[in-house]
Amino acid sequence: MIIIPHFANTNYPNYNQFKINNNNNYHRRYYDCKTNFTGLENNLEKLSPLNFYMRKVFDRFMYISKKRKFGIDNDLKDSIKVIKLKMKKNSSVAWDINPNNSKKYIIFYHGLGQNITSNQELYKAIIQKGYGVFAPEYGGFGESTGNVTAESIKRNTKSAIKYLENKGIKKDDIGVVGFSLGSFPAITLAHKNENLKFLVLISPFNSMKNEKDILLKGNTVKLPTFAKYIIEKCPFFVNMVDWSFRNLKKIKSLNLPVYFIHSENDKIISTKSTLELANHTKYVKEFIMLKTGGHSIDPDKIKAFDSLNGI
Repeated sequence: MIIIPHFANTNYPNYNQFKINNNNNYHRRYYDCKTNFTGLENNLEKLSPLNFYMRKVFDRFMYISKKRKFGIDNDLKDSIKVIKLKMKKNSSVAWDINPNNSKKYIIFYHGLGQNITSNQELYKAIIQKGYGVFAPEYGGFGESTGNVTAESIKRNTKSAIKYLENKGIKKDDIGVVGFSLGSFPAITLAHKNENLKFLVLISPFNSMKNEKDILLKGNTVKLPTFAKYIIEKCPFFVNMVDWSFRNLKKIKSLNLPVYFIHSENDKIISTKSTLELANHTKYVKEFIMLKTGGHSIDPDKIKAFDSLNGI
């Protein structure tokens, strides 16, 4: 295991390229490097010819998130507190899991098609590291009401921080973890709240242009010929989707340690997305690239998370 030095000051060093070490048998560790949730805001919804198909993607995975529920792990069932975060006319369901009454928390944002029951092994790993877990749903996902939009995500992140602050949790004792499209609310939360402890991005979404080849293969949703033509021949409309996420723009402004975990064989989110995000991040504390694991929070990703220095 490579020990990554912790930079105690806030003047984080900048690096132009990844330094790569291949000594570890199960992953490569990159280090010391520089570096409406439909994805469409209202003005773009009226303009982009891809909006209908993007809406189909999100509707499909919202449906999956409501149907694909997992039983509660025996190690967690006595510790889960179900919370409803009020957001205007709608509410977001969240789990507060803190069996040890820790004064430190990690806010976790799940991936597309998941819900708060989906990543319980990671929750246990977070608790073992001495944190409480706060896991909110997105609008329309799981048991939450309303719809998922860029604006509802902003309200969700604001409500999550307010809930923890009302419990007496200080911002500098709160970390954020986002998986896949959960990187959008995770980066948004870190962007809107200074002095958070850290940000961990697992298989993070960054740019539609980086996902173009995967999207055209139909791994996410089957697209008609017209939509494929637009994606391939009209990059402007793809860029319009990226403008509404703004992950790359937001991450450039962050002044907290950021960790990245990704799998080389991920067929949903390309490694290009994660590498581009990392190369625009001021302070990448660690970057772990796993050989296997695909697009899931598998046991190796949990081991990688557990190994992160400074968490």
